[in-house]
Amino acid sequence: MDTRLLIAVVLSLAAVFAYQELVLKRLYPPRQESQEQHQLHSGPKRALATSAPSNLPAPSALPSNPLPAPVQEQNAPVRIIQVENDDFIAKFTTRGGRLLSLKLKKYHETAEPNSPLLELVTASADRQLPLGLVVETRQGRLDDGNLAYHTDAPSNLALAHLEHAVITFTGRVGGLEITKTVRFSSAGYVFQVSAAVKGPPEEVEAVGLTMSEPLNPHSGYYDIPEVQTLVNQKATVDAEKALRKGVKPLKGDITYAGFGDRYFLTVFLPVSPRDGTVAMNYTDNEATAEMLFSPAPVDGVMTVSALVYTGPKSLTTLEEVNPELRRAIDFGWSGILALAFLRALKLFHYVAPNWGVDIILLTVAIRVAFLPMSIKSQRSMMRLQRLQPQVEKLREKFKDDKERLNREMVDLYKRNHVNPLGGCLPMLLQLPIFIGLYEALLNAVELRHAPFFGWIRDLSAPECLPIPGFPKLAFLPCGGIPVLVILMGVSTYLQQKMTPQSPDPSQQRMMMLMPLVFTVMFLNFPAGLTLYYFCSNALGIAQQYVLNREFKQLSPANA
Repeated sequence: MDTRLLIAVVLSLAAVFAYQELVLKRLYPPRQESQEQHQLHSGPKRALATSAPSNLPAPSALPSNPLPAPVQEQNAPVRIIQVENDDFIAKFTTRGGRLLSLKLKKYHETAEPNSPLLELVTASADRQLPLGLVVETRQGRLDDGNLAYHTDAPSNLALAHLEHAVITFTGRVGGLEITKTVRFSSAGYVFQVSAAVKGPPEEVEAVGLTMSEPLNPHSGYYDIPEVQTLVNQKATVDAEKALRKGVKPLKGDITYAGFGDRYFLTVFLPVSPRDGTVAMNYTDNEATAEMLFSPAPVDGVMTVSALVYTGPKSLTTLEEVNPELRRAIDFGWSGILALAFLRALKLFHYVAPNWGVDIILLTVAIRVAFLPMSIKSQRSMMRLQRLQPQVEKLREKFKDDKERLNREMVDLYKRNHVNPLGGCLPMLLQLPIFIGLYEALLNAVELRHAPFFGWIRDLSAPECLPIPGFPKLAFLPCGGIPVLVILMGVSTYLQQKMTPQSPDPSQQRMMMLMPLVFTVMFLNFPAGLTLYYFCSNALGIAQQYVLNREFKQLSPANA
């Protein structure tokens, strides 16, 4: 018995950690501003060789067969152009017409007071910057990472309400003229990139847009950037492991392509054309997502156009830009339930503007919705428990006659109106509900850095009450005590203690070990999920207390 108990506990822990490793790290009418942005068009990108200051990222390496590109404007100074609207501050460099920095004005790096604004672009000497342009020609492949563009745009563009701004980068190499245009509006996380390549029609075969990002894990819970695409209405997510092995290009109608982590997204949304190829690769610790198109040239000019969304994975915000963007929130197989719970959580936020309180209200709503089924299940389990003495007598009496034993047990259950499987269905429903809530709370950007009360200042991070001088243990997020996790574990134990138990002593011991297993598991879970489970346990204890009092008043089971 003890061996089987140990195996059961080990398997339970293995299932929990397998879910963490295999699932969590898996390979989830628009505003007027957005309507105007959807009318914008973007164009191709081209790689040229020019000199640049050493403090800017190094240009990307060209393939072994590049086009001959004469040096253009070797001594031209590199300019930085800053654009600020209600939601972000972006900086562009004239070298390559690339995005040098983008800070979100409503989000910060950490939950600490006075934390700097969240930076979505990491500029370094060993990486390419986003919003690149590539050109496929008969002689080779070029990108504009080192092209010295020219622009007449002012160095600072601060957009007031309903204002718009345009930055036009122009450059020339060989017999090709390159124009990259970026358009902004006064609000929102969307801007538009257009690129045009003018040259001999027989020379240019395809143009494309690229972005790149190092896939370094962030400080949040399982917050790891991944390549995210939606091609031919099929959403894909490719992590670093898959990219290292190699991912086949995707061809067809492109809805979006780019990068997303747990809470933020930076993707292209092609406007014209949309039919193309998305190629993904991983080199030098950096992943690249590239969209390549072959539009028909008009008057010798080949153009591409795309919107760029770079902002939070907020369900409402994404749907305002494009309803299909909500598929960039990776809920896994529990997407339908997770979406429903997330929408309900946002609805409760209109009632109580505290996300911790909203989680409590959501917990109460789920408990109330399943209350009739839950009560019926618990009553069935309690009736079954009262019959256990009679069942044991029948087993002893007919231990040598299995067929007679089965008939007598069925007759016993019928006389007492007990269904031995009556308590199973609600227990089976708990798993998808738990997983759906887990994904909803884990992927809700609204919970990022959202305080509840007291020491719980981030519902998206593990909870821990800091204690000065308390040593930091390896399994705890801080030097202190996980108060909410301990309360959750205690409530799980109390609920288990009050619930009808199996007559098998080994099964009883195993079930009483589950609170310990859950406590260890929740040490690194987000505080929002721990809060939900604790509140659910508290309501379950109250419900079980009432039912236990009800059954104490009933007569003993029929013999």
